[in-house]
Amino acid sequence: MKSAKNVHGEIFKTLGIFILSAIGYLLSFFAPTGALSNFLNIKTIPCLGLGLLSGILYIFWIALAREFYGRGHGTIVAILTISFILLGGPWYGITDPVYFGIFGFLSFLAMGTLTDFWNGGIGSVSCLVINWIAFSYFRNFSPSPLWLALLVLLISFISGAVFDYLAKLFVNRVSTFSSFS
Repeated sequence: MKSAKNVHGEIFKTLGIFILSAIGYLLSFFAPTGALSNFLNIKTIPCLGLGLLSGILYIFWIALAREFYGRGHGTIVAILTISFILLGGPWYGITDPVYFGIFGFLSFLAMGTLTDFWNGGIGSVSCLVINWIAFSYFRNFSPSPLWLALLVLLISFISGAVFDYLAKLFVNRVSTFSSFS
């Protein structure tokens, strides 16, 4: 049987995971990713906002969960985040086929797992590529031109890697600060 102290810690861990997931969901809900595509006048790259902003929208919160609670917890944050997003409506508004949301789920599962066990840059790129494959197959909408798609992939990697690193720095600073208290 667990002691009350351990149960108390588990409750705070679970609450923290839900809070990090909710932040990722709310940021994705309120981030003007569609406006970004219009502002940059780029209509030929699907999921442009996801590619350019995934670091702050998702990777940072996934990496925070990993750093605070251990490996595997970032994947839980990613799964909860996409679950909240899909509860709000279909993935990218696509209802045909009805199972298109599975690709959103799979892309976030890959992003969370790869960020947890490897790097946020790889996680971010995997999420984007899975969505591009789904858009190419079901919507005949492939990223083009190639140089722009490669640039978006590079920016997605950098965004994910930078915010993964920032999460590590943040947790190290908090840990250092709290050890002096």
